[in-house]
Amino acid sequence: MGNSENTGKKYGSLMYTQHGKIYKLANNPGSKVIHTEKSEAVLIKTSSPFPKTAFTKVSKKAEMPQEPEKSTEDKPVPEATEAAGLPEAAGASETPQVLSDWEVLQHTASLWKYKPVPKDEPEPYEEYLTESATLGSFHVTAARVRGKKHKHEGTNCDDWFETRNIENFAVIAVSDGAGSKKFSRIGAKTSCTGAMEYLERELKNLLRKNSELKAHLGYDLKDSRFQQAASQMAQMAQHAMLAARQNVINAFQARQGTPGYAEAVKRDLQLNDFAATLLLTIALPIENSDETFIVTCQVGDGMTAAISRTAPYDQIITLLGDADSGAFSGETEFLTSSSIDSLQSLMGRTRVSRKKIDIIMSMTDGVADDYDPNGKEMLRLYLDLLVNRVISSPQLEMMQKKLDKARYEELSKIVPAPQSYPAVTGELEPRMVPVQYVRELQEKQGLDLKKIWEEGRESLTVMAGAIQLNTGKNAATRLKEWLDSYVVRGSFDDRTLVILQRGE
Repeated sequence: MGNSENTGKKYGSLMYTQHGKIYKLANNPGSKVIHTEKSEAVLIKTSSPFPKTAFTKVSKKAEMPQEPEKSTEDKPVPEATEAAGLPEAAGASETPQVLSDWEVLQHTASLWKYKPVPKDEPEPYEEYLTESATLGSFHVTAARVRGKKHKHEGTNCDDWFETRNIENFAVIAVSDGAGSKKFSRIGAKTSCTGAMEYLERELKNLLRKNSELKAHLGYDLKDSRFQQAASQMAQMAQHAMLAARQNVINAFQARQGTPGYAEAVKRDLQLNDFAATLLLTIALPIENSDETFIVTCQVGDGMTAAISRTAPYDQIITLLGDADSGAFSGETEFLTSSSIDSLQSLMGRTRVSRKKIDIIMSMTDGVADDYDPNGKEMLRLYLDLLVNRVISSPQLEMMQKKLDKARYEELSKIVPAPQSYPAVTGELEPRMVPVQYVRELQEKQGLDLKKIWEEGRESLTVMAGAIQLNTGKNAATRLKEWLDSYVVRGSFDDRTLVILQRGE
C-alpha cells in the first residue's frame, strides 16, 4: 500500500525548469516543492494519492522558489516526477501545451531504479509469488509483484495471497500491508494464513454437521433453508476474518522481544506495525446449475468483482465488496484497527450473492486503483487481461479463426500497437516489455467500453494477436509479467491479482 511524506514548503504558484524551459503545474492545490540540482527541476510531491495533473508551459521567466541543495541520497523517488508529469522539454513556443499521460510516461518510466529485496531484515519476502492450480470446479491464476517504489527504495513487498479448495468451495484471501509500517508484510501473510486455517477446520466441521448445506445453497432464494445456509456461510466468513485478526495479533506478540524486530523500527514493536487489509472470498458452484454462490468479507481497500460474459452490458460486472475507508479521506481500515473486533463490526462488510458468473477477480489497491477505485472500469481490466493474453476468451478465439487475412491487416493499421517501457528488474540491459492497453483503443478510436464490448471483438482480437504468447509459460507467469510491466501514470504500488475462472 502506497505511502508518501510531505516535504518542503508550500507555494501558491508551482513551476519547474528543464533544459532552460519553464513549466507551471496546473490545478495542484496543497502540493510541496522539492528542488534537485542535478535535474534542474522543482519536483512535486504530495500526500497520497498522487495527483494526475498536467503541466502547461509558460512563455516568460518566473522566479523559482529554492530549497537547500540535496545530496543524491536525498533525491526524491520517481513517483514525485511521475505524479507531477515531468516532460521532455519541447521547443520554444508561446502556446501553452498539455502533455498526455503517454508522453509523461515515456519520460518517467526509465527513471525507476532497482534494488533487490533486503536480506538483512527479519523475514524478507521473495520478489514474486505466483500460483496456477485447480480449485474444485474452478481454475485459479494468481500473481503478486513488488511495486516500483519498493524496488526503487530496496524494500519488501507488502502484499500476500492464499488460495484453497475446501470441499469444493474455492477460497481466496488477498491482503495488502500498510506501506508505512515496517512489518505489515508479516501482517498480510498471517492474516491470509489465519483465515485459511480457520476455514480448513471449521468449514469442514460445518459440512459434517449439515451434509445438506451445499444443496440448500442452491434452493430458491426465498426458501428458508437457503436463507439459513447463506446466513451460516456469511457467519463462517466473518469468523474467519476474526481468526485472521487474532493470527496477526499472535504474530505480533510472538515477535516482541525477538532480536532484529525492535532494532528495525528503532523502538518497541506495536501491533499497528503489522497493519494489513484482508479480502476474503468463498465461492461454491451450484450443482446442476450455471450459478455460483459467493460470500465475501472485506476490511480495507482493494476490490473483488465478478464477471458474467453473457449478461446484458449493465450486468456484466458485479462488485462483491466496498473499499473500506477510515475516518479521513485517503485512509483505510486494517484488521488491526480497534473497530474490527467483533462479528457486528463485520456485518456491513459482508456480501452474499448467487448468480451466473464466469470469473471472480480479487485484487489489492495496487491494481484496483489503476482501474478506478470505485470499480467502474473492472471491465477494462478484464479486457486488458484478454488482449495481453493473460486469460483466454472463447469469443476471441472464435473470432481469430473467422478473421480473413485482408480484414486482419486492415485492422492492424487502425488498432494501437503495443506500448513498450523498460522493465524494472535490475537487468544490465532492461527488457522492453510490450503491453496492450484498451484505454489507448478508447482514446484512439473515440469509443467507450460499451461500444468496444458490443462491437469491438475484431479490434480486440487483432490487439491480442500483436502480443506473442511465450511458449512454455503458464497463465500465472504471464499474469506476473503483465502485472510487473504495465504502466499507469502515478502507479507504483505492489500489485496482486487473483483470478478465479469457473470451468465449462
